[in-house]
Amino acid sequence: MDLNRYHKHGECIVMHRSMAVVAGLAAALLTPSAPAAAADPAVCHVGYVTNGDPWSFNGQITITNTSGLTLYGWTLRFALPAGQTLRSGWEATFTVTGQEVTAKSLAYNSDVLSGKSVSVGFHASGDVKGPYPAEFRINDNLCTTGPV
Repeated sequence: MDLNRYHKHGECIVMHRSMAVVAGLAAALLTPSAPAAAADPAVCHVGYVTNGDPWSFNGQITITNTSGLTLYGWTLRFALPAGQTLRSGWEATFTVTGQEVTAKSLAYNSDVLSGKSVSVGFHASGDVKGPYPAEFRINDNLCTTGPV
């Protein structure tokens, strides 16, 4: 191969390759890294309200679908604090194991459109001024809590 014949072209090739390397390094250094994975937004919000006396109380739980999608069927799970015992419930099928409460939707309230709410209630023994449940989950997704 005659190097003199390709010398001019070789300089261009080297120059183009050098520019490509510099551009590649600049792109790698200037491209922001992927942001840290954000926590999944809550798919539900729960409002919890009680009224009663030091021996028993009624609780109302309002579940709001914040997912952006229709919720087809739901199961609510929460734990009553020590000293509180669920006695009965309405607007869902309630089961209790120790302090763990599970409430499953009924046929007529199982579908919750995005932005809409459904409420369930229960009667429990224990002090109404006792602590609230620490967390609520819908279909195993942690819900935000706060005012209804």
